[in-house]
Amino acid sequence: MLNPAVTYITILPLKHNGDCSLLGVTPEGAIYAEEFYGENGLVAQHEVRLDGSFVQSVDEGLHTGEDLKPLALPPNLARPKPGWHAMTLNFTGARHRGMRVEERIADLVQPLALDDKIAFSDHLKLNVPPPMLLGIAESYVLAECDILRPNFYFVCRRLRFAVALPDVQYDSDQQPYDYETRVVYAAHFYDRTEELPHTAVFMPLTDEPLHRPMDCLLLGDHLFIADGGEEERLSAIHVWQVELPEAPSRLDALNKKIYG
Repeated sequence: MLNPAVTYITILPLKHNGDCSLLGVTPEGAIYAEEFYGENGLVAQHEVRLDGSFVQSVDEGLHTGEDLKPLALPPNLARPKPGWHAMTLNFTGARHRGMRVEERIADLVQPLALDDKIAFSDHLKLNVPPPMLLGIAESYVLAECDILRPNFYFVCRRLRFAVALPDVQYDSDQQPYDYETRVVYAAHFYDRTEELPHTAVFMPLTDEPLHRPMDCLLLGDHLFIADGGEEERLSAIHVWQVELPEAPSRLDALNKKIYG
């Protein structure tokens, strides 16, 4: 199945530069988001409108009293879903760092063809020569939303790529390691009936790039993505309009089941 056309609508910056998620969206367009930030894991919650205005917020980092309460969520809130239908994309192999030979790293990662290594090194800015990219050490679906059930979804994923180091290094416990892993976040469409190419993880929806997509929700034809921040970059909510595919008729579905 070809990916549906998408139109970028807006970006809604939040308040901090840590992780973020969607609490939900109302049919009227009120967006409820949550942020986790700082070394102590502070929490902030916001109600945001599509024009970027903040209707209300609660923020642990700005609150000095003891009566801080989470936002009251409306009953008609559409909520994001965990990655249940796309869990076949989940994979855990190598440790976050270790010794390549002793741990037989080649048997623990999902291997990549040379063309894929070159593509990943360029597009994901891993800053490593392609031959040093050993493979995918971990894949985990953070969230999914239905595009066309039962097989077509949009997913947000966290991946770890195993990278060989030129020399042995030592961690704080003086344990040696000659490979480490780099974390990459990705968001893309996923058809469970087709084999997903590795390079699908960096196929952008539009020219507006995502930094750390961590959560997603589809309400009507509007796709909301919570995008984590880092350093000077604030977390944000991106909004797209998706040209949703039509569901096949019963006859089409029966013919496909019989004839493929």
